[in-house]
Amino acid sequence: MRIGIDIRCLMNDRYSGVSWYAYNLLKNLFESDRDNRYVLFYNSSKRVVLPEFNYDNVKYSGYRYPNKLLNLSLNFFSYPRIDKLIGGVDLFFVPNLHFIAWSDKCKRILTVHDLSFLRFPEFFTAKMRLWHKLIIKKNILGQADLIIADSLSTKNDLRELLNLPEEKIKVVYLGVDQRYFVPVAAQQLAAIREKYSLPDKFILSLGTLEPRKNLAGIIAAYEPLALEAELVIAGGRGWKNKLNNDVSPDHKKIRFIGYVAEEDKPALYQMASVLVYPSFYEGFGLPLLEAMASGCPVIAGSNSSQVEVVGNAGLLVDPSSISEIKNAIIAILENPDWRNQLAENGKKQAAKFSWIRTARETLEIFNSFKSLL
Repeated sequence: MRIGIDIRCLMNDRYSGVSWYAYNLLKNLFESDRDNRYVLFYNSSKRVVLPEFNYDNVKYSGYRYPNKLLNLSLNFFSYPRIDKLIGGVDLFFVPNLHFIAWSDKCKRILTVHDLSFLRFPEFFTAKMRLWHKLIIKKNILGQADLIIADSLSTKNDLRELLNLPEEKIKVVYLGVDQRYFVPVAAQQLAAIREKYSLPDKFILSLGTLEPRKNLAGIIAAYEPLALEAELVIAGGRGWKNKLNNDVSPDHKKIRFIGYVAEEDKPALYQMASVLVYPSFYEGFGLPLLEAMASGCPVIAGSNSSQVEVVGNAGLLVDPSSISEIKNAIIAILENPDWRNQLAENGKKQAAKFSWIRTARETLEIFNSFKSLL
């Protein structure tokens, strides 16, 4: 088959969850599949740095339309049909919800990571709410022949909130890179500690700084505690983010270290006493999986996909309860034996997930359409 893939989510060199999903999926997909031919679509009027997928059966098809103009045209005029633009394909895959126009000459597969914009619209800016509203109105999900969901939670949301038929949705879990399971050398740990000015003992919060991640709740739970461990908040700035207003001016034990390079994350997790991640909603929750693989105990929200990812290997709390978050932090820090047990349980849980499996199950979905062409 000739398969088109939309890689517009890989045009930003600072990857977040969706970008890492697309990158790791495609990397493992191309390494294992030599039968199908792939055409990677991207568009930008500016210079972009794309990942290098150097495989004989993979080629890039890039265009330089202004992105705003292209999105308007795709949404209101259903033009250009991207599968036709890149020379025609048997199947077109979009790894995240985006403006798209495609013809009925190809099979259409789309990954939905979460429906947080419907569950919690208050967490988004007016511009972002409009963007999602246009996509829903365009019925892009309805046009797809099959939808891949990150979790059973997302599948249930698709059925409940958008009334999509169950047989149209397949759950394919995300994975974790094997390097997270490997202990980082002491010299490298010291280098990362110096690079980010990390304290000797710290609690970690990692993820894009946005309201859904409940960082204000984490700070409110941490501030009254007289702990030796400092709170390190890592992640790129997101939207509706006023975190600095949530931190007392005289609180010296809360540090914002900004975006963390992917290669530095295993060391960060392995040095942390606990990852505090009581999100209000997740489609999957990659930091939870990465932390568990690294041997870092996790505190997660008792909702959405977090229950699926963490299982019994971490502490699940009500994200709206400051006391539950606070008590969970204290429990882990004051019980080293239990903390070590949670670390071991987390590694076992994380071992159930891999990008190889994600790629294999996605390829099986692609190949299932061969008989329909």
